[in-house]
Amino acid sequence: MVSTILAEVFAFLIILYVLYRYVLPPLKSMTDKRAQEIEQQVEDSRKARERLDQAEAAYREAVENAQNDAARIRDDARADAQRIADEMRQKAEEEIERLRRRGEEQLENARSQVVRELKTELGGHSTELAGRLVRQELQSDQAKKASVDSFLDELNRSASRN
Repeated sequence: MVSTILAEVFAFLIILYVLYRYVLPPLKSMTDKRAQEIEQQVEDSRKARERLDQAEAAYREAVENAQNDAARIRDDARADAQRIADEMRQKAEEEIERLRRRGEEQLENARSQVVRELKTELGGHSTELAGRLVRQELQSDQAKKASVDSFLDELNRSASRN
């Protein structure tokens, strides 16, 4: 029994030696490394917090400056907008007047052209119709005489209207 206890104690001491010699150093190294990482993260977090506080202060200052600048820009923009609106209104009125005059001129030109075209077309149709009527009327002598008389009367009436 004592030999069993001694064998167990000896085996236990061997296991402790193996653990102390081969297992404990890597574990200690890992825990030290992890502790350093945690310390580094805590330090980084503290530095980040300081940078955040500085950034927030700079942000508040920038917002305040931006609000002041925005108010000034808004006032300037209102003044510029009013000036531009007045200029644009004046230019628009001038452009409207110019377009109205141009439109009236174009309308008058188009009307004159249509009247000329209608006169030309009407003259051609009148001549053609008169030619047909004359040909029909001139097939007999008495019809020829009546047709010539009618044509002359029509010319006289036409001349007296113009």
